[in-house]
Amino acid sequence: MELWMQVALVAAINFSSALLQASTGFGYAMVAMALMPLFLPMSTCSAISAVTVVAIGLQMSLKLRKHLRIKTIVMPLIGCMSTINAGLMLLENCNELTLRIILASLLVLVTGLFFFMRVRKITLPDKWYVGLIAGMITGLSTGMFNIVGPFLLVYYMNVCDDTLHMKASLEFSFLLSGIYSTLMHLFVYHNIVWSNSPHIAGSVAAAMVAGVIGLKLYKKCNKDKIALFIYILLPIMAALLVWNGMK
Repeated sequence: MELWMQVALVAAINFSSALLQASTGFGYAMVAMALMPLFLPMSTCSAISAVTVVAIGLQMSLKLRKHLRIKTIVMPLIGCMSTINAGLMLLENCNELTLRIILASLLVLVTGLFFFMRVRKITLPDKWYVGLIAGMITGLSTGMFNIVGPFLLVYYMNVCDDTLHMKASLEFSFLLSGIYSTLMHLFVYHNIVWSNSPHIAGSVAAAMVAGVIGLKLYKKCNKDKIALFIYILLPIMAALLVWNGMK
């Protein structure tokens, strides 16, 4: 495949993924990391995703800064930062299909748990150890595939009092975890190189445009709509991760 076609495909995938992220609060990396590996190596896709997550997180955090409460995100971020490197080591050293199966299993497990809690009207307690555990699981998924949202979303949906508070917490978490992951890709694992800079530039540009559109859509959503979307999307993304790895 010619370079310009690859860049165009990467930009289109990242536009769609970022639009989903901006309009629902999560989903960017799950879509991007399910589709980009169809024609690019997984390590390259992870690096492109890491940089794009930083761009999306910065854009959204600036727009939603009035709704951000640092207390909400401290423990999840500590947990996340403590396990990102473990996820990156798994990405570098483990069989790709095995990693996909592990992540898909976690996505299905979280979806099932979230659905059970919603049906039984059970909410996660706003305790430091719950946020720490959510963050540690997120760190592993971030390191492996730059998938930050699903596990933090379950936590923030339970402890945040409105959708903009929830989204501000998610986006700032994306920003900080994305910065860490990007630095690791750049300086430790050397997955960000000159040859994939056109893909990264196209991805970031497309994501910025999608962010403007998506945030307007998000403000019209409520928690129930977002929850329904989670029940549908997460199992689909889990199936895609495994299916793509078996091809």
